[in-house]
Amino acid sequence: MKLLLEPALIIGQPIAASFAAAVEFGYDGVEFGNRNDAIPAYGALAMSLADLSKAGKAAALAGTVIESVAIIQSWADPDEAVRTQAVAWWRDGIEAALALGARRINTEFTGKPDQPESSRESFLRSWEEIGPVIEREGMEVRVEPHPGDFIEDTVGACALIGEVGSPALGYLHCFPHTFYLGGSIHDQLSSAGRFDHIHLADTFRPARTILNPPEPGRRIHQHFDLGRGEVDWTAAKQALALVGFDGLASVQVYCWDERAAESFAANQAAARELLADASLPEGGATQSGGRR
Repeated sequence: MKLLLEPALIIGQPIAASFAAAVEFGYDGVEFGNRNDAIPAYGALAMSLADLSKAGKAAALAGTVIESVAIIQSWADPDEAVRTQAVAWWRDGIEAALALGARRINTEFTGKPDQPESSRESFLRSWEEIGPVIEREGMEVRVEPHPGDFIEDTVGACALIGEVGSPALGYLHCFPHTFYLGGSIHDQLSSAGRFDHIHLADTFRPARTILNPPEPGRRIHQHFDLGRGEVDWTAAKQALALVGFDGLASVQVYCWDERAAESFAANQAAARELLADASLPEGGATQSGGRR
């Protein structure tokens, strides 16, 4: 098991600062999240492959490794022109991940929640174009259902991933999405089957956040420090142990960048405690819940 830092709280600093923070605060590696100066979400690369390769080498020199890279594009959009452009940017993103030295890409389903069938068709069409490239390069893609995607729950996400049937495509469980994923945390993790990547952050129940004026249909969630929201971390620890989770865990906190150092330290400690003995299911028997 490896604990990764997505250093979004210092995204305004040079990329090298991300690697230094991962080392300073005791993380095992870095999740290279979307940066407008490198790999933006929903847009073209902002950094050359040569410079991305230099960044990957800088991580190694700093004493860490880039384990995963976020590539978020509108690949399930029902609008064919939007989908086609997203696939082109996806292809560039694959090259960017390789330049950084990473073999894992994290992504979201995207699409339109009010157009689930056409979004589903777009997603499958995009995977038909991108999947062979991913498989040929020996890479992995882990996809999370995000609030506002055409799939927002664990059961639906894993059903579609199973339908695709590619060994390169898997499920990513994002704890700050807990209140959209359906059922209890135990229900979510036990229904996910094999999965080997989680995102760690806290959040409030959507009803806890008041919008004034109200916006019907707005998907509300946060990425707080662990323990600052309403995720049941005791239940999470038990469920992770039950499935024998033994993969990558990324701390993905986006709030209060003015206290980034405190956040990095506190979440590293909280995550280590959460994941302690998670790979040993109750009773000591191994189960298929993650990497081996």
